[in-house]
Amino acid sequence: MRKKITALLIAAAMALSLCACSAPEKEQRTKYDIKATLSDDYVLTASVTCEYVNNTDVPLGELWFHLYPNAYRAGAKFAPVPQNRVTEAYPDGRSYSKLDITSVSVKGNPVEITITGEDENILSVALGSKLDPTEKTSVNIEYTVKLPKVRHRFGYTDKSVNLANFYPIACMYRGGSFVADPYYSTGDPFFSDCADYSVTLTVPSKYECAFTGEVKSKTDGENGTATYEVKADNVRDFAAVLGGYQKMSGVSGETIVNYMYYNDSDPERALNTAIEAVKIFGNMFGAYPYKEYTVVQTGFLQGGMEYPCLSMISDAYTGDAKLDIIVHETAHQWWYGVVGNDEVKNAWLDEGLAEYSTMMFYEHAEGYAYTFDGKRGDALSAYVLYCETYKNNGLGDTSMNRPVNEYEGETEYSYMTYVKGALMLDDIRNTVGTTAFLSGLKRYYADNKYKIAEPQNLVGAMERSSKRSLNELFDSWLNGNVKLFSSN
Repeated sequence: MRKKITALLIAAAMALSLCACSAPEKEQRTKYDIKATLSDDYVLTASVTCEYVNNTDVPLGELWFHLYPNAYRAGAKFAPVPQNRVTEAYPDGRSYSKLDITSVSVKGNPVEITITGEDENILSVALGSKLDPTEKTSVNIEYTVKLPKVRHRFGYTDKSVNLANFYPIACMYRGGSFVADPYYSTGDPFFSDCADYSVTLTVPSKYECAFTGEVKSKTDGENGTATYEVKADNVRDFAAVLGGYQKMSGVSGETIVNYMYYNDSDPERALNTAIEAVKIFGNMFGAYPYKEYTVVQTGFLQGGMEYPCLSMISDAYTGDAKLDIIVHETAHQWWYGVVGNDEVKNAWLDEGLAEYSTMMFYEHAEGYAYTFDGKRGDALSAYVLYCETYKNNGLGDTSMNRPVNEYEGETEYSYMTYVKGALMLDDIRNTVGTTAFLSGLKRYYADNKYKIAEPQNLVGAMERSSKRSLNELFDSWLNGNVKLFSSN
């Protein structure tokens, strides 16, 4: 996700001083078959069948599924929007979601509906018998959910509908338990394995739709509806955006790149930026593995939000800032999309890489308002000012290895993951040299494609490419021991 760092710094200072590719088949993938219908009054009626493959090394007697839409309900303990940004997110007043699970079955046999978690954010499904490693089972979940009117990942505005994190998705299993983090308002609280998706979505025919994956067919139905059949294999998540869109398309290598918009005075510039980013990042890190990538303008609180094969770009941004967001979200197609990580536990791992990749984009692209040296200098100056501001107010934790819920808020999170993450990577690059650094990123990408990466995977890739020990250097940044000084 992309945030406007400069604006966040000003706010903090005032507050304180005042996509269809396949991986090597080492294991089978879980499959989701989703059938959903969106009504004119923004109620989604859906059926999700999850053919779950136990890729853990232990037998499982139950499965847990995230219920992300419940974060948007009235009375949620962990609201998806920070308290200081409620007015921005809900310009027409507070609006809430309502999720009703009507049935759950395992292999066709009905089971009890059990909702648990810190914030009613988990559906627990008893399997009835142990599911051994490599074995499969089928879980069907029927539900309806009322979308909230909100400028966020899940909800609608007068211009668009965001269907992200809208379906029950299997929780990761790590360290002897399911990972069941609630929907924190800071960062991107998501963590999932790659899976195969078959989605049938019926919507009012007034909408054009952007999807994760490839549209296999579109059928006009009765009563002013349209039904899309979408296929997305080996992707970490699935999302769709609906609106009254115009569409432009181009090609980058073997990837079709789309730009969908409803209010843009220079859409060709936005499309060409996305095409150029796919090309540059493909050359730097490794080829983009999906056939199609779509950048879509929509109502969104932050600058942008990444999903596999799909990037949301806020309609609140225009000009150079919008283009910069497109580059950042496109970088996430590599860092989060193809190479996954725990975005709650190690947020810097994808955000720092995406932000530094954005900086490196300007080393190779011409005709933009930004340059690599300019963005790096701005990042250093802003980070030093941020630290001085916090130090003067008695807040001195500059560690990066914290889960997102341990940051004071969006500002601290953004500086420790985006800005400091990018500065750390620049220091690693200066230490090992550009050739070894880029070789390390290519190695990291190739070794962790479609997998879940840990920080040590990045450290190891850089150490192998540079033939240097880098653990202490990485640790000094992550633990907050590095001291930075602006040259200005």
